[in-house]
Amino acid sequence: MNFRATVCAAAMVALAGCSSSSGVYRWVPFMGSGKKNQSETAIAKVDKNNPLGPITGPIYYGLEMRVKVIPEVIRLSDTRALEVHLQLINRSKKPANLLFNDSRKYDFILRDVGGKKLAQWSDDQPVNQTPGYVIINPGERAEFVGNVSTRDMVAGRTYTLETLVVGYEKMRLVLQLTPTGGSAIPPQPRPPAAKLPPPAH
Repeated sequence: MNFRATVCAAAMVALAGCSSSSGVYRWVPFMGSGKKNQSETAIAKVDKNNPLGPITGPIYYGLEMRVKVIPEVIRLSDTRALEVHLQLINRSKKPANLLFNDSRKYDFILRDVGGKKLAQWSDDQPVNQTPGYVIINPGERAEFVGNVSTRDMVAGRTYTLETLVVGYEKMRLVLQLTPTGGSAIPPQPRPPAAKLPPPAH
């Protein structure tokens, strides 16, 4: 009888470990920053037949980061906001579980060449204090989308768009953007031409 009670108690503990605040009863190992996980990340390879294609972005904790900006050619006269897509592709052989302290999971930050922040996607987003997580199985991907205003951009100048996964310092990707059209950089005024001295009489 005591043996059965012990087995039952152990089973209850195991089920409790699988549960979560969102009611998902599935345990997934956390892809932390330990040496073992780093080595697994380094040897992550992609199958040639994988529909996600070859690896084109950096890999952290077994997850490849890809960032796509729409439109690819930014004409300020036609574009009020950039549509930014962040893809996290699991290139490892194990499920990845990203844990978050609240509803903020990712962010996009637009900066000028001097590093000054011009726009940040999360500034206009409500925050839910409930912790959350994202599970990505091997060979699958998660995609996140946000809009970044082009209001303070000037055609012809170079900007950086920083994409990050909140709470994971290494998971950052920076792109350079140079918009065209719209309000171009004002031309520098030319100095007045030097007047020739009057001819001597």
